[in-house]
Amino acid sequence: MTEPNWSSPPGDTIVRLMDTREIDSTELADALGLSMDDFSSLIEGQRRLTEGDAVILADHLGSTARFWLARDKAYVLDMARLGDDSSSDAEASWLASMPAASMRKFGWVPKGIKGKNKLKDEMLAFFGCSTLREWGHHYSSGIGAVAFRTSLSLASDGMATLVWLRAGELAVAQRDVPRFDLAAFKKMLPALKKLSAFKRPSSFMPRLVEACQSVGVSLVTARTPDGCRASGASWFNGDGKPVILLSFRHMAEDHFWFTFFHEAAHIVLHGKNHIDGEGAQMMGTDTERQEREANEFAQEVLFPANLREELGKKALRPRAVIAIARAADVTPGIIVGQLQRTGALDHAQLNFLKRRYRWGDDPNVPHLID
Repeated sequence: MTEPNWSSPPGDTIVRLMDTREIDSTELADALGLSMDDFSSLIEGQRRLTEGDAVILADHLGSTARFWLARDKAYVLDMARLGDDSSSDAEASWLASMPAASMRKFGWVPKGIKGKNKLKDEMLAFFGCSTLREWGHHYSSGIGAVAFRTSLSLASDGMATLVWLRAGELAVAQRDVPRFDLAAFKKMLPALKKLSAFKRPSSFMPRLVEACQSVGVSLVTARTPDGCRASGASWFNGDGKPVILLSFRHMAEDHFWFTFFHEAAHIVLHGKNHIDGEGAQMMGTDTERQEREANEFAQEVLFPANLREELGKKALRPRAVIAIARAADVTPGIIVGQLQRTGALDHAQLNFLKRRYRWGDDPNVPHLID
């Protein structure tokens, strides 16, 4: 896995999480057994994290000891690589970590770029930065920090995940979205599942985007570059407005709709930045609880408990699934996906009821496989 080139100390992440959790510096310094001078050195990146420090940070700020040690290691490596912004080694390492072929294919950077300097400039421009140092500083906080954390547990390339997230950021930047109305968003969610009746993503996506935007939520989609295995992400932008980014991973309707409502749940229930991807390991009890809550929320919207109980009394035949899907205001394929997710159906059963997609020329919205 390619490591992101972070150039900010772990202290930046520590301070941000202290603010989020309302923990003051004296409290955390005491927990770490550090004087305020030593604590300041830790925050400024002058003191390395020990295994004991990492365990305490995980207990007080979240994530895992493994994450904090990896965060510190990444900083040490990147200080060596990015200490001189003009370093050819730093530039080569950074460029090599980019999913350049996918970025060209999707039109995120121009095709036919010649020369590493020109390629570096185009890559930096994609991220809205002019230097590697600026890039490292910018992507050490916000959703970039979430991508870093997730890249430690996803079976994927962390840089590819950052690129995918940036594609979502760029799409959102072009929109004029009203103030976020949490109550209205939560109220409208059950009705949005009815849009699954539209077979083609090109039909349901504009309607879904418009509905979300009316209550201050930006919904965007983007194909994942090679190495990124993310299904969805949700975060709050600089204006405090939520963003949902979906990838159409697995190219099936059941997975798409479940991921949408899963990310919506993180906005409604938790109000935190989040990335969901294949191979992710839960990091701490808070994350485990939040993932479980988001899954349960999405399941209840798509396939309410009373209908699950009703179907459980019947043989799982196509006719019964179609009937219960009609009662749930979703498609049979979504019900099949829910039954497979809970183990009521084998993953090879009733898949003919699912609608599937394929990518064409548009890197944002796939086609229906007729």
